[in-house]
Amino acid sequence: MNKKKILSVMVAAALVSSTALIGCGDKKTNGNATKDGDKEKETVKMDKEQYMNLNLGTDPKTLDPSIATDVYSSFLLTETMECLTRLEQDKTGKDVIQPGAAEKWEHNEEGTKWTFHLRDLKWSDGKPVTAGDFVYSVQRTLNPKTGAGYANILYTIKNGKAVNEGKAAPETVGIKAIDDKTLEITLEAPCPYFFQLTYNKTLVPQRKDIVEKYGAKHGADAGTMVYCGPFVLNSWTHNSEIVLEKNKDYWDKDSVNLEKVNCKIIKDEQAAYNSLYNGSLDYAGASKKEWIDKFDQTGKFNKVQGYKPAGSYTFFNTKDKLFSNVNVRKAFSVGIDRKDLCNVIFKGRQEPAVGWIPPTVLVGDKEFRKVAGKPIDELVNENPDPKALLVKGLKELGMDEDPTKLTVTFLQAGTDQWFRTYAEYLQQMYKRTLGVNVKAEYVDWGVFLKRTDEGKYSLASMSMSGDYNDPNTFLDGFISATAYVPTFWKNEEYDKLTIEAQNIMDSEKRLENYKKAEEILLRDEAVVAPTGFPTRNTYVYKYVKGLMLPLFGSAELKHAYTDGRTK
Repeated sequence: MNKKKILSVMVAAALVSSTALIGCGDKKTNGNATKDGDKEKETVKMDKEQYMNLNLGTDPKTLDPSIATDVYSSFLLTETMECLTRLEQDKTGKDVIQPGAAEKWEHNEEGTKWTFHLRDLKWSDGKPVTAGDFVYSVQRTLNPKTGAGYANILYTIKNGKAVNEGKAAPETVGIKAIDDKTLEITLEAPCPYFFQLTYNKTLVPQRKDIVEKYGAKHGADAGTMVYCGPFVLNSWTHNSEIVLEKNKDYWDKDSVNLEKVNCKIIKDEQAAYNSLYNGSLDYAGASKKEWIDKFDQTGKFNKVQGYKPAGSYTFFNTKDKLFSNVNVRKAFSVGIDRKDLCNVIFKGRQEPAVGWIPPTVLVGDKEFRKVAGKPIDELVNENPDPKALLVKGLKELGMDEDPTKLTVTFLQAGTDQWFRTYAEYLQQMYKRTLGVNVKAEYVDWGVFLKRTDEGKYSLASMSMSGDYNDPNTFLDGFISATAYVPTFWKNEEYDKLTIEAQNIMDSEKRLENYKKAEEILLRDEAVVAPTGFPTRNTYVYKYVKGLMLPLFGSAELKHAYTDGRTK
């Protein structure tokens, strides 16, 4: 089962991304001014001790780059590994792609052959990083025996899909080492978003000897991986804390100021808020009004707000008898009171979802959401009585047509109080709109992923964040051959539209394809029911400088430092 960067419906507060660059000046110094030509740069002071405290929220299942799928592991891999490029922000807060492992690159006129020239890099055990390490990483991720959740992202590379489907040998994929410092990637066809993938974790190097040494334990504990990014993983106390330390052998170590990053795992929302308030965390998101008021009143924070390229959603197991019926799925989608849900559960920090693709996502120079209509609103307007839809579906299935006799189990991706409050709300909402009985089942995040992947559920909720700025990052999750949203639904027309759009360079044509695909997904088939588009409300202590929270990708601590920490 393929899937991508997914997270529980309660997004980890510390990983909330944003379009703001927090307190970043020019090149950082320890009190001495620097010059760049004739331009005098700003003198920047730093605290003597450089460290950062943040909350992961959940223990990552694995840090194996080929297998990891959630935002928690993606954040840690961003900080400990070096992709071909790195996603950062300029002074205006705009996402920019900067050189990473590759110091320069070029491509042919068609955009189908890319050549990356690698800089001198070292692994944390002192061995050099080579182009062969990138080749091995891509071949391993695409090898069907690996079971990689992100393999579909590499389908843009020649033979990527064939290799992942077991129809070609891994060695035939279009990536090769010209020499130790030169990597060549050949694409299946021109791909309008390929360069956006160069900072994705699927294009980090991996060491074959280390992977083979640790086998199934690779990435599961501290000491089972080697690193080549700004930080290295020093310790991992499961369900408690992960500690990162500055990588002394990193190629750009002079730009890294933090000596240590303490990644705490605080699952309870109240405990996380308290930790931020008392200074035990340096930044985190907030959604509860009483806490927002408290944080605002301190005057100690910079507040970052705006849309996130993400969405919360309810999804249906179409292999389940009840949800195999399209009218039942439509009923459970229309039966969601999205406005009330966003206000009551998310305290106004989410806006009711009108489609699958969230705001901020572009097709060429157009924001998709502004020009693609509102398929959820259309579905609701076409079906003002969700209970009648449900009765129709039950009749078609040959089941008892009385909704009050129906009990549906809603799988929850957590066991703490937030999920219990959420489930209680869902029970009341569906009782009111559909007349059905909803039973909640609470499991930990890892169990939730396993259960949904194996189809051992009926109804569940989750959230997703985009990996790159293109509608494909959200829509490819339902392509039959690569589905990472485990609904087990297949539709030939949907597949055709989305796969075709992956290789069309004409933005207007791509827009039309994606618009039709979204309408099939939400209005015609109701395979998934988006509920809300999250907005950011992140509190960052004013002494935190240089923290980058790009719109896409993970928080970037490479340039972060503190000045004026009091505790």
